Amino acid sequence: MKHLLTLWNPSYTEDALTEHVRVLLGLAEQHRAGKISEDDVYVWWAKVRSPNRQRPLPHAADVLALDEQIRQGEETYLYLSDYRSLYVALLGEITADDVPGANQGERSHMPEYYASMQVDFWFRVFDIRRIVGNDLDETIAELKKLRNVRYGNRPVSMYGGMVDLPLIVSQEEHTVWFEARAELADGLLWVQHDASQRSETEQIAGELRDNLLGEAVWHTLAPTSRAFLSAAEAIYRARRRDPGFDFSTAMVEYTKALEVELNDLLFRALRGTLGSKPIADRTVNLDGHSTDLAKRVPHQSLGAIRVLLSTNTVVQSGLRIAAPHDANWLLGELPHVLAPLVDLRNPAAHSQQISLSQAGEVREQLLGIGCEGLMTQIARVKLRCFG
Repeated sequence: MKHLLTLWNPSYTEDALTEHVRVLLGLAEQHRAGKISEDDVYVWWAKVRSPNRQRPLPHAADVLALDEQIRQGEETYLYLSDYRSLYVALLGEITADDVPGANQGERSHMPEYYASMQVDFWFRVFDIRRIVGNDLDETIAELKKLRNVRYGNRPVSMYGGMVDLPLIVSQEEHTVWFEARAELADGLLWVQHDASQRSETEQIAGELRDNLLGEAVWHTLAPTSRAFLSAAEAIYRARRRDPGFDFSTAMVEYTKALEVELNDLLFRALRGTLGSKPIADRTVNLDGHSTDLAKRVPHQSLGAIRVLLSTNTVVQSGLRIAAPHDANWLLGELPHVLAPLVDLRNPAAHSQQISLSQAGEVREQLLGIGCEGLMTQIARVKLRCFG
């Protein structure tokens, strides 16, 4: 699978990313109000042509060819950075046509500053997620997980590698950024979910990495897990002196982080182990559907994961092969640890008030305050399984 990576230029507007997010959020709100259809919720991102470049891009045809990948139903991404932050956009179309010139109605789907600019490509964007916010070192680390296709599939280098944009990239590990909206984003677009998070989460993320979990553990966690942990911690720290506050939102964010991590660890480990097994030895029943564990598994709830670890012989035998040093913990201790957390992650629990003490116990258990935390234990297993 091929994707794209580009930079946004701060000289065009004060914050190009924010301008696009504003348009997309406005259209999402119109859809919520019943004024437009869901198909009309999109924003155009332009690859602006530099006035200093006289020749066409050498890989223009290769960029446009990715539109066929989109048409075939393959989730295709445009990674966006300003060097300090990294976002990922879900693409619905790539075209070299004059979009605003051909249809004046499309101007409401793009920031106003594009009006006087020459454009190489237009990218129709359906959704945008924040991967890293305002953290140079973290952005560098995440960019290294992308491979520059036209540069021998080497890791993307922020310094010296950002030429002939957009870059055509592949992912080091096949990540699906826009799945599980119902389970993890409460059915919202990811851009809406991210916009609802407190601004303090960027600072909290740095503190969790530098002063609690450490870089090795932090970088092993999935970006989505890190975002949920940071959001939960921001809420908890802001209201911890208010014993009457309902901490259910923080609790849900903490348990979402755990759920994402276990999905990433368990199904990635099983996928790498069971590929050579007969189909009967790698298939399980999930939600009434036969699921091949050697292929990508849809996002599973904490409750489903606990049941698989406790009772499913295919999962148990696969994990004993994939994680021989950690199988006893994964199959023995972990299901018991998950039991009380499953109830908290259940949507029915969202309407129940969660006290400061309840939230504090889960926070300590996950982050490792006064103990070795679950997130650290999971990260250690991931490091042993995947290096």
